[in-house]
Amino acid sequence: MEEKKLHHFKCILCGYIVETEDEELPSDYVCPLCGAPASEFEKID
Repeated sequence: MEEKKLHHFKCILCGYIVETEDEELPSDYVCPLCGAPASEFEKID
């Protein structure tokens, strides 16, 4: 069984962290806590 690499992105406005298998967040992603767009997230790993 192959282990998937997970990537983490942090909302720079509220600190919410999202975990995904994708290298980038979808451009239409919206923070579930503060409503910030994907452009307000930074990759943290």
